[in-house]
Amino acid sequence: MIGLQARQSPSVLKAKEIVESGKLGKILGTTMFGHGMIAGKIAPEAHEYSLDIENGANILTVPFSHAVDALCYVLGEIKDLSATLGNNLPEVTIVDKDMKPIRTTKKTAHEFVSITGTLVSGGNVDVQYTGGMSRTGRNFYWEIIGTDGSLVLEGPNGHIQMYQPSVKFVGGEQDAKLEQIEVEKAGRPDEGDFSFNVGRAWDALAGVGLEKGSSVTTWDEALVRHKMIDAIYRSVETGKRQSYL
Repeated sequence: MIGLQARQSPSVLKAKEIVESGKLGKILGTTMFGHGMIAGKIAPEAHEYSLDIENGANILTVPFSHAVDALCYVLGEIKDLSATLGNNLPEVTIVDKDMKPIRTTKKTAHEFVSITGTLVSGGNVDVQYTGGMSRTGRNFYWEIIGTDGSLVLEGPNGHIQMYQPSVKFVGGEQDAKLEQIEVEKAGRPDEGDFSFNVGRAWDALAGVGLEKGSSVTTWDEALVRHKMIDAIYRSVETGKRQSYL
């Protein structure tokens, strides 16, 4: 089974439904930013593996790519992009389960990822992810801007494949107000249960829930996301806009 389980999130599915209904009109652009929890100033000992870029599990490949996969699932793929990566915290403090410092260690993985690009459908894309958690409490924000309205998804964590964002809509009228959209609750992430979206992915593989919007992610779709990651690295290396399609 291919994961990419943010596609199974009720909030992401609701956003996709609203966009495809035409309620937002023509999509002009989208902006997203998130804090990926890992790769901040401190790192739990259990997450130390994420600090070494050679291990392959980092801000870019995990929270950023899960979130951008959801973005592309809702709005379509990104035609071309420019990227910036930053390792501005080359040394971090490792802490134990009680958050007590154990030692400092080198970090080679990036804790800052930023891309700008153009959707195949024509709208602009701007995504920024950084490590740790937000001091302001805003850990995930995604706005989809259309000619007739906008959607806003906000969540407690940049790992939207695990933590469910809320969904709000505002119409294009002068006096329109942001309104909460009701969506199915995705499990109990506040209790440490992150199985909901993965469970929905397994259900979809068994043919369950397809009529409600769930889908089976294919190997080819997963390959596209890895091509996107490669394009981001190429853009950083060359300083030029890249395509992965």
